[in-house]
Amino acid sequence: MAITTYDQLCKAIVDFAHREDILDLIPIFIANTEQHMYDNETESLQLRSMEFISTSLTTGRLIQLPPNFESSRAVRLNLDGYGELQFRTPEALNRRTGPARPMFFSIIGNNIEFDCTPDSEYTIEMQYFKKADALTTANQTNEILTSHSNIYLFGALYEVAVYEQDYQEQEVKSRRFFNSIKGANRTDKRGRYGNAPTMSIEGGMRP
Repeated sequence: MAITTYDQLCKAIVDFAHREDILDLIPIFIANTEQHMYDNETESLQLRSMEFISTSLTTGRLIQLPPNFESSRAVRLNLDGYGELQFRTPEALNRRTGPARPMFFSIIGNNIEFDCTPDSEYTIEMQYFKKADALTTANQTNEILTSHSNIYLFGALYEVAVYEQDYQEQEVKSRRFFNSIKGANRTDKRGRYGNAPTMSIEGGMRP
């Protein structure tokens, strides 16, 4: 059975878990699954459908991140011959005094922080991954559920195993969940690059 809506996903979780008594907990299981898609130590979901470009003007040392920001691929000053800013962790960012042209950036909370106060008004272009809209009764589908419903299903079934304190099933469902993410990323990269060699962008630059 194809799973393309939130209601279908809820029913599939109940059917696979053989637990009709967990219906009230399923929204929590799905929300936890969505968090684990992006925030884990194995491999985060990064698909072309999640990739966006935003532009903004520098007004100071900080620029607010776009809504539903997941991770950054690149941040560029829109200047001929200058190009991409280099990422530094918040601890490693060398914060210069006085106005200057930014050379480095970090991500702190919901903001991009430059290594200095810009000496002029620059256009900043950010290439980034955006989290899919969360599934709810009001928002019945998104691009991940439509194309990779197994990620949601196995992620939620892992949450069921955690709830049941079934450690063997936790291991099985966790493996299938992360294999589903890896498979989706791999398929997406083949669609993007074909058989050309690719450079891994796993992890990205996150808050």
